[in-house]
Amino acid sequence: MNPVGLRSFQFFLFFALCFFIGCASKGPTRLCGNFQSYQALEDVRAELSRSGQTSGWTEESQGTSPTDRRPPYKLTYLSGPLKLSGIDGHLKFTFYNGQLMETQFSPQKGGDYMTALRNENAKVPQKPAEEIVTDRRTRFRFDVGSNGSLSFTWYDPKLENEWKKWVASNS
Repeated sequence: MNPVGLRSFQFFLFFALCFFIGCASKGPTRLCGNFQSYQALEDVRAELSRSGQTSGWTEESQGTSPTDRRPPYKLTYLSGPLKLSGIDGHLKFTFYNGQLMETQFSPQKGGDYMTALRNENAKVPQKPAEEIVTDRRTRFRFDVGSNGSLSFTWYDPKLENEWKKWVASNS
């Protein structure tokens, strides 16, 4: 191979490696507000406490029982009132085995929240149920309920795939 061809091949290999490493994103990714995937339930509670938004929250859990022969899992849902981008609403956190996997925000005024997101130059899908990637690998979409209300969902596909893999292997 001539020197020019070798140099071109090296550049191609370098950029291919950078692309591959960039696509294999590891670690947390930003969901909504100050929350990131992989955050522990206690860390989310602490963040809520710091923001002064601690009343009205409920917690539910489901998972395997101690006598279950399958590998253990636990889904925990923490939900309550929260203000995002100055808009009041209801936020639901979903934790898989103690790590934040998904956030879903149901604002009282969905149109105002959509406007606030766009004013913050946030990436917003063009239509309902369309998923886009924000941050490193966060998937984001909004949905329209039967009554016209909007809900916004951010999730980490890496953690969601772990959950789906558990379901496929153990259901």
